[in-house]
Amino acid sequence: MLPSEELRQSIQETYNIDLNKYAWSEEFKQQVLSTKLDKVLESHADTLQDVYQMGFNIGHCGLTSRYICRQFKEATLYYGTASLLIGTPSSPNGEHAWTTINGYLIDSTLMICIPISEATPLGYIPEKNIAHDSARMLSEYDLYDMEYRRLEQQNQTYKKTNQ
Repeated sequence: MLPSEELRQSIQETYNIDLNKYAWSEEFKQQVLSTKLDKVLESHADTLQDVYQMGFNIGHCGLTSRYICRQFKEATLYYGTASLLIGTPSSPNGEHAWTTINGYLIDSTLMICIPISEATPLGYIPEKNIAHDSARMLSEYDLYDMEYRRLEQQNQTYKKTNQ
């Protein structure tokens, strides 16, 4: 089980709500996970699958959503809040980003696909709709590589203290 799926299970139990009914289909999951990363910016991972396996998409919802926008031409990027995530380590106040595709909200953190009509009742509040071209731009300041470097530093510190 991927860390995102574990987080979904935890939130499901916390709020006593069935989020698994919105879980990504296997086909959609594979489409997202096979998304190739920009190798000029990302040196540690090749695809979103590498990122999801490490759980590095959690806390990088904006970046992950931008990669989804790059994969699906019809995707629209939103920034806002998601009450389901309030209190989680990466989103203490519920700050979140997601995409919409063909009438569905695509949450890259929880790996769920919600009909737009059910998004507001589930606590998704859009605050900004990001322009089509801007939504596909990546930044050198928000990278998965930062998580890989942090992990490498932790491993080096651990090795030094345990020698």
